[in-house]
Amino acid sequence: MLKYMKKNFFNRMIIQQHFFKIYHKIFFKKDIKDLFNNGYTIYDKKFPFENINLDKYLHYSDYSFDMDRKKIEMVDLKKIYAILSKLGVISIIKDYLGHRIYSYDNSVLTLGNKICHKDSMQPHHDSKFRRIKIYIWLNDKNLKTHPLYYLRKTHKQIKNWNKYEETRFPNIDKKKFDKIYGEKGSIIFFDTHGIHSHFKTTTVPRSVIELTFEPFGFLNRLNKKNIEDESARLNLLDLDKLTH
Repeated sequence: MLKYMKKNFFNRMIIQQHFFKIYHKIFFKKDIKDLFNNGYTIYDKKFPFENINLDKYLHYSDYSFDMDRKKIEMVDLKKIYAILSKLGVISIIKDYLGHRIYSYDNSVLTLGNKICHKDSMQPHHDSKFRRIKIYIWLNDKNLKTHPLYYLRKTHKQIKNWNKYEETRFPNIDKKKFDKIYGEKGSIIFFDTHGIHSHFKTTTVPRSVIELTFEPFGFLNRLNKKNIEDESARLNLLDLDKLTH
């Protein structure tokens, strides 16, 4: 039964992947061209910080750690989504994922000044099929800070990975990756099905707002049959309510 369910889920993902491939070829929108073709894009608008204070998520006595996440409080999250909606970011996400989307695991991610070789820093993909993360840079541009590494076009792979080890790619040459830098307010979209990494070797701290988006519905991993179980583990937000 479990084998059948996994196979059925995988088949739905294949159908969905091909549907959106055809959709974007017919109704191509300039804003998501790079996201669809390469797996990531740097948005041409900046996030304004005039009406929101995120200092409490950036307070550290020192940065003697490798990585830290601070969950964003709901009151701040609603402000962030309202700003992103005005900038057209939510519309782009819905163009890419579909109209019904959820967001979860939202935090301020800070990379400290310690070198790290954890699995999460290795080249990997998240094995969730169509899922988007957004990074909003909180630091001024500095090429000594940590970029996001992304292996372009790998988000188009369709494969059913059964083991955690199969989602890790420690032997890929670092030079093959695009290095994505941002400056304060930069908004980076990337499809987490593509192979990405942090290659944590720098000692210069970096902080970003990290937001995760996933489609919801019959053809998706999150649907009416499993949303109750998922909601106990994930901080799910109905963006239809937050952005209209």
